[in-house]
Amino acid sequence: MSAWGGTSAGDRSVGSDASKGSEVAESADFSALCTQLNRLAEAPLTAIPRNIDECFRGDAEKLTIPCTDVSVTALGLGAQYRVTSSTELPEGEYLLQCRGPTASSAPGPTSYVKFPGPAAVEPDGDRLVVSFWETISVTVGGSPGDCSGLSRITVEPTPEGLATGLTHLAAAHHTTAPVRSHPSFREHPPLFEVGEETSVPAAVEAETPDTGIEFLLPPALDKLFVAAPLAYYLGASVRVEDRERPLLRAEEPSIHHEFDGLPGFQHQCAQLLRRAFFLDCQVRRVAPDRACRDALGDLPVDPNTLRSLGPAGRLEQCLAISERDLDSLLPDWHLSTYAKPTPDRIGCLPYLLDRLSLVYLPQATELDQHELLDQTLTAAYPTRGETRTSSVLKPELEAGQLHAWLAPGTPIDAFKPIPQAYRNRAKYRTRQNDQLQVGVVLNDDQMCEEHETVSNIYEERAADLPIDVTIQSGLDRETLADVFEAKNDFVHYIGHCDDVGLRCPDGNLDIANIEESNTQTFFLNACGSYEQGLSLVESGSIAGGVTFKKVLDKQAAKVGTAFARLLVHGFSIERALQLARRRIMMGKDYAVVGDGTYALLPSPKQPAVVRVRDRGSAYTVSCEMLTAQSNGDRYDLPFDGREILNGDKFDTRVSAAELERALSSMSLPVIYEGDFHWSEEFVETL
Repeated sequence: MSAWGGTSAGDRSVGSDASKGSEVAESADFSALCTQLNRLAEAPLTAIPRNIDECFRGDAEKLTIPCTDVSVTALGLGAQYRVTSSTELPEGEYLLQCRGPTASSAPGPTSYVKFPGPAAVEPDGDRLVVSFWETISVTVGGSPGDCSGLSRITVEPTPEGLATGLTHLAAAHHTTAPVRSHPSFREHPPLFEVGEETSVPAAVEAETPDTGIEFLLPPALDKLFVAAPLAYYLGASVRVEDRERPLLRAEEPSIHHEFDGLPGFQHQCAQLLRRAFFLDCQVRRVAPDRACRDALGDLPVDPNTLRSLGPAGRLEQCLAISERDLDSLLPDWHLSTYAKPTPDRIGCLPYLLDRLSLVYLPQATELDQHELLDQTLTAAYPTRGETRTSSVLKPELEAGQLHAWLAPGTPIDAFKPIPQAYRNRAKYRTRQNDQLQVGVVLNDDQMCEEHETVSNIYEERAADLPIDVTIQSGLDRETLADVFEAKNDFVHYIGHCDDVGLRCPDGNLDIANIEESNTQTFFLNACGSYEQGLSLVESGSIAGGVTFKKVLDKQAAKVGTAFARLLVHGFSIERALQLARRRIMMGKDYAVVGDGTYALLPSPKQPAVVRVRDRGSAYTVSCEMLTAQSNGDRYDLPFDGREILNGDKFDTRVSAAELERALSSMSLPVIYEGDFHWSEEFVETL
């Protein structure tokens, strides 16, 4: 660790009033931080360049902040990076962003500390210790970390109304510099409410950046839906006019970039966003002690020059680079949404853009039932009920590792969100739980093996996290309805499902008949539970795992146990089920309804999946990082410590001994010969 100046980090006065105020706070709330400041006084909200609702100024020599996710920004340079080890900061002005521990993946309360350097920042378990060379004046700000306080733009359900709304979503950006590519520099965009007249709050209008970029589009909702992600990221002013082809333009520098009409427009729009985003990620400032892979290769780009340009200047440079050369360097995009452009889906766009999803128009063919291997399910195997099989669509999937089908029909290989799923997010982000409430329900004694295994998984995880596990069996309709209506964070149902609902000892429970679901997420591991899962989302849940049709007991148990383990390790609902269903031949029988990007717990620090292939005496290891919540973040590879972007992959060759040594020190998913394993299990087979 480097040091600046002549004072060591250990030379601190322990007798000052400031040090007396620095006792460890017992909670992560903002008031606990304020109690550590002397001469506390209210400060204007503008003193912290973030979306906050409280702000104070005071004196301190040392601060102890309960938090699990910390980043520091050098305000004068625009450099931002995560704090994962002891760091000393030289002279300059800094902003710490600290998210406190939370029982769910929803962003917890966020505290900000603005201070001048030099200073020492040291993570210590679930807290952060900030030490200054002397007693100084610091500014602290607090944000609730949920959607409840977001501004709302009223949007008339017309192309003109939506164009105005899209223009102002960029108010969520903290900066127009390249560092906007990092998720810490993008807040959740303002929400849309469809109304009779378009209205933008004055505060949102004031925060909307003037980038000098205009996006001119034909007056049609389908063009606007497709253009939304690119317009949002570039901070473009969106207007509709009578024209055939969309146009990006700027006066200084001069840009006149015309797109094709649909369907080509959606692909061109997506690729330009990926290119601009990638270049921003490569030239933004990062911590000086972090060795980033030089991904620009031989491209005719000077990072320092590109970094110094404004949004329009960087767009001009991006358009000047050969598409073929640049596209070969792009990481996989994390998420694509196939959205039918209708007025009732306009309100979904801010949520999609919060995840930086690409948007395509939906195209699909009806799936031949034989493709679901119907013929393998016969009376010779025990199953989990009998339901009519709904017709299933096979979407035409584009760029993206995760796919969402925001359109009519039942998709395969994509999760099925509905507008209500996104609106339900705010309901749970304002819920205050000291512990994560997990319920496991067994409604058929013959399935006790899965019941025992998943119960053990949740209870073992409860030793590390604040999880309260309730295990029940043989529930009647009224009691099972009470489970879903109670304030549970996750319910794992193991049993049977028929066309009339989830089977209980006294009949079937049709979820459509419950008053309201207060269960955030769920897994209905029963035959043909798709419609019941959709009803849960319509009744108040965010997302859950379901099945299309009959599932074999043993295969369902394999999926259920793998899903449980992935879920409690911070994987999103869709990513967890995507990996878990690899354990069985008929994995396509499983799907996610609701917002599949939602995670029950915070994302793992290394959201890695390792793919291993035999190569004689050595192994080829492919490591990919993917989380839907943090596109633009960088992660350390578990093998050699180098950094890669979210969505990127890295291949290397290792010996059996090297592979065993690396995988023995961590717990992460491994794909070998198409099957899913946990690293510690896979090591035993080497």
